[in-house]
Amino acid sequence: MTEIHFTDIYGHIRSCCKTGFAAFYLIHGDPYLRRQAVDALAAAILPDADLRPVYMETVEPGDNGGASDAVERAGTYSFFSGPKMVVFKAGDLGKQNREQAEVLKSALKRGLPENHFLIVEADGIDKRTGLYKEFKNSGTVVDCSIPSGNKKAERDARRRILQVIASQVTKEHGKTLDNDAFDKIDELIGPNPGSFAAALDKLAVFAKERGRITKKDVDAVLTQSREDPVYLFTNALGEKNSNLALYYLDSLLCSGFYYAQLLFAMANQVRRLAAVKGFLAGSGGRLWEPGMPFERFKKQVMPAVIDHDKAVSEFAEDVGKNLQCESRTEMLVAKNPNNPYPVYQNFIQADHYTAKELDEAIYTLHRADIRLKTTGYSPRYVLETAILEICNT
Repeated sequence: MTEIHFTDIYGHIRSCCKTGFAAFYLIHGDPYLRRQAVDALAAAILPDADLRPVYMETVEPGDNGGASDAVERAGTYSFFSGPKMVVFKAGDLGKQNREQAEVLKSALKRGLPENHFLIVEADGIDKRTGLYKEFKNSGTVVDCSIPSGNKKAERDARRRILQVIASQVTKEHGKTLDNDAFDKIDELIGPNPGSFAAALDKLAVFAKERGRITKKDVDAVLTQSREDPVYLFTNALGEKNSNLALYYLDSLLCSGFYYAQLLFAMANQVRRLAAVKGFLAGSGGRLWEPGMPFERFKKQVMPAVIDHDKAVSEFAEDVGKNLQCESRTEMLVAKNPNNPYPVYQNFIQADHYTAKELDEAIYTLHRADIRLKTTGYSPRYVLETAILEICNT
């Protein structure tokens, strides 16, 4: 049917709201741009945000056969009336994934019931394959790749991508962006869409009541960002703020941190939040109230946390003796009970996640670790993808 670039996605959606959407979409390339495209399509096809979880499903490559499961769900009628959308996070759809490719090709030729949609989100795909050609013929391909060359046409294409992002982010904040401010952000951040959007988020907060973001704001906020501490990165992850997490990821990488260090920091943060959820699932859960003041937390919740951790430590020690290994303390809620404020912050952040989402986050980070060690993916790309998957659940 058609092939478009990310820069045309919003115009495409406006047009399809009048003429109808394709049943199949292939969205490939940069993970941040892919997520923006998927979210924009979901908002248009399923405009009621409260009902979106009912009509929208996500399938991972390892879920009951991956492509087969996604196609089956997309083709199955729902108990509820209304549109149905299935997002299949396919990973890399290279030539090695022939079985998945054949399943998807058959579905494209067969079609879906009316008002059913299958969105395939891929890290990469060979444009010479039959699957890619079938998506162009029977669905819509959204190219979210970023030109990497230094020719004028490629530099202009990268700039257009950042201009689309700037337009969307500033619109969400009710602000405008001066041209020289845009140029300065581009100079400092480079062609990284996720970091660019996160920088704008940070600048919008800094500008507060003012309607315009200026070069002075950029100079005041971003020029010192290369020394951002790790805790700002992990806090953004804990708050489910993908834009800020991507921004601080870029900042820390530019200041000399290694990918493995940052993956370790992410894993520690997720484990801390999972430990809090474990505490809340027990009798201590009745003591915590979202948004409670810190002083009340110290008096009402911390004593129970200390008792909980003591029981966990004793159990871990017994297990360690029986298995002749060192005891593990990963599930302690407060490793330093004499400093309760960070524990309080972890409780606040844990409210952003369900226990299931934290389980999925642990799986996502494990998969990222394997990807870093065994694949040719860019480490930055692997971490960015993990952040988006964790924060956008």
